[in-house]
Amino acid sequence: MLRVLIGFIKGAIVGGGAAVGLWHFGLQSTPWAYLGCALVGALVGIVAGAAPWRATTIWTPAVKLIFGAAIGTGLCALNLKLLPEKVLHLPQIGVGEISTHAASLLALAIGVLYGIFVEVDDAPGKADKKT
Repeated sequence: MLRVLIGFIKGAIVGGGAAVGLWHFGLQSTPWAYLGCALVGALVGIVAGAAPWRATTIWTPAVKLIFGAAIGTGLCALNLKLLPEKVLHLPQIGVGEISTHAASLLALAIGVLYGIFVEVDDAPGKADKKT
């Protein structure tokens, strides 16, 4: 359960940072959604899970970065294709209105989901016992 919480926090920090940047600069269209989600997936792949300097080879963080970008892009495409576009009214948090296809919302959601996945999957754990 602790790994899920750590992954949530790491993903929310990376995805939230990208979401704020996309929102601030008004980059909410589909091409920016793909680019933002790919960037968030790549960064979460590096940040979450085992630290890059503890990897056994240099290829482990590189594969996590590339795979994270592909996962971010794929999840973005899946959301844009399958979920209907709705406008959410969020005046309580100062956002006003935001679409479910907005780049900032997708970046935050993908950061959290992928952060939890990577942290749970790639967490440094106990070494396997060899007999």
